[in-house]
Amino acid sequence: MKEGKIKHIVDVGNQTVIIKNVPALVCGQCGEAYLDDETALKLEKIMDELLKTKTEIIIANYSDIAA
Repeated sequence: MKEGKIKHIVDVGNQTVIIKNVPALVCGQCGEAYLDDETALKLEKIMDELLKTKTEIIIANYSDIAA
């Protein structure tokens, strides 16, 4: 496992949310990504806010909105 950045992509109803540069532990063999609890909680809050926009496709940068 090594520290890296991933794209978190979620389809909810008719909306697609892409959050780039999410910090994660990434498996060097299979590419599976694991989020720590703090990052996962931040992503939940970010998703809740972004989905309120009712925009069909949302692309955000984690480092810009997770502060």
